[in-house]
Amino acid sequence: GVGVPRAADRAAGRVVAHGPLRIDPGARTATLDGRPLDLTRKEFDLLHLLASQPGTVIPRRQIMAQVWDDAWSPRGRTVDTHVGTLRGKLGSSAWIVTVRGVGFRIGSP
Repeated sequence: GVGVPRAADRAAGRVVAHGPLRIDPGARTATLDGRPLDLTRKEFDLLHLLASQPGTVIPRRQIMAQVWDDAWSPRGRTVDTHVGTLRGKLGSSAWIVTVRGVGFRIGSP
């Protein structure tokens, strides 16, 4: 059909822009104010998940399922550790907001 994106186009994903933060899932690159961020695969996936759903609180279990492919592991500090590292690399803890008892959402510093 005309104007219907092919599955391959959708799979590559669109660039997510959140203020000065730009995430390109196709190239698996993220930049802040035009400077590339040096992220691990999991950090990238976590950041992309949060930034692609602005205003939405992503539950921990969903983060574990989508980023670590593991929804049922004992609740460890894995997500918190990665969130902490990401906040450091983004230069502000305001980029990722903790919603107590629920999960995390992207913020706007």
